[in-house]
Order: sequence, then structure tokens, then C-alpha cells
Amino acid sequence: MADSRQDGTLRITSLAGWRAGRILDLRTAADFAALHLRGAVSHPVVQGADPATAVPSIFLPPREQPLLVITDDDATARRAAEDFAGRGRGKVDGLGLTASDLGHLPSGMVEQGACSGRLWEPPAWLRCYEDLLPPPALGPVVDLGCGSGRAAVWLARRGYAVTGFDHQPEALALGARLAASEDCRCDFRQADLRHTDQWPTGSWGVLMAHRYLQRDLLSAMAGALVPGGVAVVRTFREAPGYMGHPSPRHRLAPRELARFFARNRFEILAYAEDFDPDGRPAAGIMARRY
Repeated sequence: MADSRQDGTLRITSLAGWRAGRILDLRTAADFAALHLRGAVSHPVVQGADPATAVPSIFLPPREQPLLVITDDDATARRAAEDFAGRGRGKVDGLGLTASDLGHLPSGMVEQGACSGRLWEPPAWLRCYEDLLPPPALGPVVDLGCGSGRAAVWLARRGYAVTGFDHQPEALALGARLAASEDCRCDFRQADLRHTDQWPTGSWGVLMAHRYLQRDLLSAMAGALVPGGVAVVRTFREAPGYMGHPSPRHRLAPRELARFFARNRFEILAYAEDFDPDGRPAAGIMARRY
């Protein structure tokens, strides 16, 4: 007869979320602190609640990354995984683990203590080139079309004063919730940036726009950067045969970003026309104002 403990270990290590280090534990905070899978992140969900609502996507890794959901029993874990998968995520596995199950696992697979990690990530372009940003003392950050605030919160945690603008109050509320969970402050403001009277005013050390393209606004805001300020722009571009979201007028033409910043007194620090992790064609730039 096979060793049930070994079978359990093999079962966990075969799951994509475990291998990727993307483990969401929905058990109580007390149960999590007592013993949990190494690297798991705790988001307790009240029994009977919808996990996909209780743990919105703002707290989760990018949709294309695998996720392993842990609860006390397999049936609940499977339902939770189905809930998350139904909201457009890729590979999601559910696994029920009791305290006894965890106690039988090898010591290298489990750990004790309160949650200290996170699953969410900032935009990959920002994370990749963070060393090109000016110091926070140069000036505040403006985030155009900030959505639910991952980029804003990530910079706020690093000491930047960040103001994010978006027209969707639901997204801004999620951003505020994320900032609170990270014990930092962002100034999230509702604004319809299609109207010039709602454009941000002031001088800025960093200009951000992720997956948001409004050419006249970008031109105005680039001029509001202080000398030495950096523009961080990453958004959709045209590509042969691409017919997906967004509409063509919201996609960059080839080399459009590079030409725009080159003629507006900027030093181009990094530039790429490639694809985002979800497969959509995109262009990104890091440019410093002279």
C-alpha cells in the first residue's frame, strides 16, 4: 500500500500554483498562523462567503499566472477555485488541507506565523525599470488612468507621494483598500480625463500611464514634469493581425512613443515594442525630461 503521506506531498507539488509560489490560503488567520504551506498568503474568508468577492483580483497575481487555493476541505477548495477561474483567471487549482494534513507534510513544505507576503504585483514594466526612477524627493507621482492602483500603491510603499486619477469609483475604492492593506497612503481621485477641466495640475517628478492612452493629455502632462522627472508609459500598440481590445485609436503606432518623447526634450532611458505577459502587443518607455 502506498504511503498516504507521500501521496499527499506528491499531490501538492504537482500543482502549478505551488510550483509558481502562488498560494492563496482562505482559512482563518489563526489556522494559518498555526501551520500553512510555505510561501502561502493569507486572506481569511468567512464560511459561506464568495471567495472571488471577498478576495478581489487586486490582491491576486496577474491573471495569466497559476494560482493554488487552500481551504479546509476539498469541496470548498474546488468551488473557490471555480469562482476565481470564472472571473477570467487561467490555471486555478483548489486543495483542501486540514491541520492534520499539514502536520504530516515534510518540514520544508510548511511554516508557522502570521502572513507577511503578498500575491499581487505592480505592472511588469515599472518593476523592471524601477532603478531608472528619480528619488521621491524630486517630486510627486501622477498616475493617469490608475485603475485599481497597483502601480500607485507599489510606489507609495517606496516612499513616493502618489496621486492617481481614474473615472471608475469602484476601481478607486479597490485601490484605497489595497493601500490600506499595505499600510501606506495614496491620493485616489475620481476624474474623467477626457475633459480638460479635470486634468491634474501642478509639477510632477514621475508621470505614469499604464494601459491608458490619451494623446493630448499625455502631451500636457509631459510638459508638467520637472527637469529630471521621468515618464513611465506602457500601453497597447498596433501589431499585424491583432484584432483584440482596445480599439485601434487607443493603440500606439510603431515607434510613436519614441518619436513623441524625443521631440519633447526627453532622454529615452528604455524603450520596447513587444508583448505584455497576457500576450497583447504593447510598447513601453522610460524617458527623463531634460
